[in-house]
Amino acid sequence: MGEARRTVFDRKWVILCSDIARPAGTILKLHGIRVADSLAPSSDEQLTCGPARSEAIASLGQVEARDCRSRASGLEWRSYARRSGKALYVATGIAAYDSALRLALASLIADRIIAGEVTAASLGGNDPLALYRAKAATGEVDALIGQGYRGNSAGAFAEAAELFATAPIALAAHSSSDAGEREARLHEARINRALQVSNLGAFDQAARLFDEARAMAVRDPIQLRLARNFEAIDAINRNDLDGAREILARPMPPLVNPDETGSQIATIDRVTAAGLNSSNGQALAGVLGQETRLSPPERAKIIDAQALHLRGTVLRLGGQPAKAREPLGQAYSDILQVRDGRVVSVMRLRSQILSEMALTYEAEGKFGDAEGLLRQAQALVETQYPESASLNAARARLAGFLARHARKDDAMVLYQQIVAGISGNRGALVGMTNLMRPYFDLLSEAGQQNPRAVADLLLVSQLVERPGAADSLAQLSRQLEGGNAAASSLFRQSLVLTREIERNRIAIAQQNAIAANGGAPEGLEALTQDQQRLSESQVQLMSALAAYPQFRAVANRFITLDDLRASLKPGEAYLKLTELSGTYYAVFVTPETAKGWRVDKAARDVAELVATLRDSISVTVNGVRSTYPFDLDAALALNDALLGPVAGELRGVRHLVFEPDGALLQLPINLLTADRAGVESYHRRVEAGGDEFDFRGIQWLGRQAYVSTSLSAASFRDARAAPASKAPRSYLGLGQNTPLGAVSGLPSVRNAALSSSDPGCDWPVAAWNQPIAATELREASGLFSQGASEVVTGNAFTDSAIIARPDLASYRIVHFATHGLVTAPRDGCPARPALLTSFGSGQSDGLLSFKEIFDLQMDADLIILSACDTAGQASSEATQEAGVTTGGGEALDGLVRAFIAAGGRQVIASHWPAPDDYGATRRLFSGFFGSHGATTGEALQLSQRTLMDDAETSHPFYWSGFALIGDGSRALPGR
Repeated sequence: MGEARRTVFDRKWVILCSDIARPAGTILKLHGIRVADSLAPSSDEQLTCGPARSEAIASLGQVEARDCRSRASGLEWRSYARRSGKALYVATGIAAYDSALRLALASLIADRIIAGEVTAASLGGNDPLALYRAKAATGEVDALIGQGYRGNSAGAFAEAAELFATAPIALAAHSSSDAGEREARLHEARINRALQVSNLGAFDQAARLFDEARAMAVRDPIQLRLARNFEAIDAINRNDLDGAREILARPMPPLVNPDETGSQIATIDRVTAAGLNSSNGQALAGVLGQETRLSPPERAKIIDAQALHLRGTVLRLGGQPAKAREPLGQAYSDILQVRDGRVVSVMRLRSQILSEMALTYEAEGKFGDAEGLLRQAQALVETQYPESASLNAARARLAGFLARHARKDDAMVLYQQIVAGISGNRGALVGMTNLMRPYFDLLSEAGQQNPRAVADLLLVSQLVERPGAADSLAQLSRQLEGGNAAASSLFRQSLVLTREIERNRIAIAQQNAIAANGGAPEGLEALTQDQQRLSESQVQLMSALAAYPQFRAVANRFITLDDLRASLKPGEAYLKLTELSGTYYAVFVTPETAKGWRVDKAARDVAELVATLRDSISVTVNGVRSTYPFDLDAALALNDALLGPVAGELRGVRHLVFEPDGALLQLPINLLTADRAGVESYHRRVEAGGDEFDFRGIQWLGRQAYVSTSLSAASFRDARAAPASKAPRSYLGLGQNTPLGAVSGLPSVRNAALSSSDPGCDWPVAAWNQPIAATELREASGLFSQGASEVVTGNAFTDSAIIARPDLASYRIVHFATHGLVTAPRDGCPARPALLTSFGSGQSDGLLSFKEIFDLQMDADLIILSACDTAGQASSEATQEAGVTTGGGEALDGLVRAFIAAGGRQVIASHWPAPDDYGATRRLFSGFFGSHGATTGEALQLSQRTLMDDAETSHPFYWSGFALIGDGSRALPGR
């Protein structure tokens, strides 16, 4: 009797790309199948494939290849089959990602990473979680939880948080799961996500997630132990040692259920521990000589050992190093008792315990013992998690120890290895900035004289995450440099589609969350179908974009000191600030010199000075805005702290390119001054009865040099190289909305339009009843030749009309003079930045929103946002609604970022309310456009000087608030 042939799928791998929302390819390892029967079996697509042929793949040799085509989309695919031993490997993927498919197949068959080049179109984004979202979208619940644990073990907290956030969504799709098991899985995912966001410093979000987990009332003893440990880690992260002690003292239920009469069966769900210790699954079993999954008592022993480790950490942080070693030593011993210490997935925990013990010895002056343990801790993670955040953290701990004990050269070698690895992988210093601070200190100590130290300080400072606006500017520069109209259009379409996919993904997640909590989701099937359609369209666009070599090059996020110098012109200087763990570091570069230093004021003191200056400029109390005499002493103190080390070099600078960070993102530095004599003269004059609002005669930094605000060094370099707009017309002015009139007279449709998705968070109608006059726009328009400019006001100035305009890209300058609604309407509401417009038809709500601006299509050299506080940030809600996955928490990530993404090379935005008194804002822009032969930065400076020299407008409130984001050395458009 014959035996039926059966196909066995042994292993499956998925090839992901951060620029597309679906897998680019899959590879299967098969048994019991012939090569001839392997026609594209690893793809869910319905493919039509041509005849097989023999083809050579580098490092692999001859394979059987087929050209295929999707029956649904017509997209070209490739399929490769190659036998290795008893297994057959079959790779199938999109033809545009063929190089990745070949390289992955060769690496898997060789069982090692094969070096090679992947040539595929790239949008040049800087979203570190894009690959993990793609992985989460393709994973099953068990896999997501296991991968989340592995991400945590590797120190990739942000990535792990994304995976744990997606696990409940995937679980919702499996309605047939046992209710108790589903609840345990949801609990596990929630506490794990809470831990990851706590590790990233988002303590309010972590607290909310822990509260939600406690409300689930899970009774499983393993789950409760995990929750205890994770909440204790959160308390330690918040420096709440007393809280951590209380959490760790919680009584835990026994592992064995006493009601199980004699059976000794442990009550534990099967997923929890699988995630805790599933580092490499079945493939690891042979190496370890153990069952893949640990038994419940073994898992409990490891989790309780972690609790002992945390008790030791609390004792050490509380100043009791000797006492701390007892629980730390016991924790390490208990872990080694499980499977004779061969559990690979707890290597990071073992490494952490050794590092803690090292710190206790260091506190007692036993430096040899401390160093030995730190080296042992590094060795533990080096093999299991190579090139990971965990290894970088272990190296940084050892380097910090060496730096503290006069072994700076040895420390430098380790720090440079960390930086080389992170920059080579285009990563960032997420979750380990505290550990890298000693490196910044070492470099800044040498940075006054040593060019190599300055170069290293510039490089490592670029690993600190920047505002999301820098990402948008880099993508805009990439689009503009395409050099081909068709290619640039494809690139832009891909960006817009990527945001639409992300918005749809969020909508699906929200509906799945409703389902996971027992509710009835709305429109989930339609959303899922839309996502499939959008994903297919995205792949088609990216495949078409791959035909253009300029978009196959990977965008470089980093710039060397030599590259930065080469991008600067005579008379220019670049000043980069980086806030790290409560300290500011500065790098100052001109074409001839470079310096680096540590700012001689703590970040909290700098923030207080910034707040003092802003409060003396414009402060709103009970709805009333007030301006006080400008605090010159605070401006002088902040100038000395930030710029004192380069006071001499600044005297010859005509154009200062300033890359702010921290509190300095909220303040234009043109209002700083080093003019001690002028400040003293001002005080004497006021004491003698002079006008305390008259600041004429002060030598402001902005009088000496014009200032451009940079978002990152690399984006500045790219923006400087971007071609100018080819728009045929010069100027478009937009403003002066139509008032709504009395509230009681509003049509019901408009009341509905004013409503928000957050109850109570809509804007009051009064905001529409105080339009800004169009005088500023008409004066500016009149300076351009007839037919080259246009002003749109009143009923024509609606959000719907702006969105529908087909000619927005026809203007080199787009100038808004209207109200900016950039803060939340009231406490507890999210900030959704928008520009106020008249009401139009259809879906008009009288607001040109952050989301809508992102999707506008402009080709502008300059966008002017003559409104209040337009340089502010956007909330996470606003960025999600726009389909944006990076940034959102920093100044400049609001309207500025949205207009850069829309196509604005330079943006002029305000750091506080635009002043109406004395016609200051109107005069500022009238003087700006009236400057002939000047660059954009020079024109703004010349107009600001006019206001500086007028007693009525000499207060920085009137002339300093508008900042130029971009390259101020570009010619003033259209003049």
